[in-house]
Amino acid sequence: MAISPSEPLLTARELGEHLGLSPATILDRFERGELPGFRLFGRKGGPVRFRESEIDAALEGWRVGAAGRRPSAVA
Repeated sequence: MAISPSEPLLTARELGEHLGLSPATILDRFERGELPGFRLFGRKGGPVRFRESEIDAALEGWRVGAAGRRPSAVA
């Protein structure tokens, strides 16, 4: 997947609106390493931004029953 240098960067609020989640949940998932993103200026406490293409790719990987993934068996 090629990333366009002109792809707009999303804030946690904008991404939350897109996904139907709160900005706090977006940032929490980012801090846990569950959502791809980056800190501007590369320092702790710096503003966090997201690329929609990277989020979309992560979502596809989490799709239940996605190609190459089998749903877990229930005991």
